[in-house]
This record gives sequence, structure tokens and C-alpha cells, in this order.
Amino acid sequence: MTGYTIAFHGEDDEVREAAEALQQHLNRDAELRGLTSNRIRPPRPDEQGGMADAVQYAAELGPLVISPLCVWLEARLRKNTVSLELRRPDGTELRISTDSVRDSSELLDQVEEFLSSE
Repeated sequence: MTGYTIAFHGEDDEVREAAEALQQHLNRDAELRGLTSNRIRPPRPDEQGGMADAVQYAAELGPLVISPLCVWLEARLRKNTVSLELRRPDGTELRISTDSVRDSSELLDQVEEFLSSE
């Protein structure tokens, strides 16, 4: 898929949970329902199957994702560390890592600016 990718960093279980939780959250939005997908990385040699490590969506959905993504990130920051990488269709990346809700306003501004400009 040519579009945006939101990839998570951390332990495998945390990454999978974050990717699946974000996709479920985005699917609650009527305009986005069914239009995002989890990127499944191939299984490692000692694993049974691959796991979700990112959420992907088409470039034309970019503006529609900003608000629900920011809502999800803000809620996530209240209880967890956030470590993720946003990638635009042109390959430009924004890496974010924080464990403080105090940083949420600045972080959300960065995310919004990154996703709204190309």
C-alpha cells in the first residue's frame, strides 16, 4: 500500500497490542471504517506466525486520520509510554518516543503538522 505507516517500537507483545488497538480505534470512525490495515511482519524462525507491527492507510485518507489518531495517542500517553514512527508516502519519517503526558501537547502538534503537510 502506498500511503502512511504508523509503526510501533518496543517488545513484541506491546507492539502488536498497540498496532491492533490503533486499528480498532480508527475503525470506530465511520469515515475510516475498513480503510486501514495492520502491517504484518513475517514470522521469525522460532515463531508460528507473523504479528502486527504497524497500521497502514492510503495517502488520500491522511487528513481524516489526524483527529482520531491524536485522540488515541493522548489516551495512550495517560497510561503508557509511546514510541512510534510515522512515515509519509514520500518516505519522510517522524520518530516519537515519550513516557510523559506532560509532553502530549507538543507531541500532538508534531503529529498533526507532520500528517497535514507533505
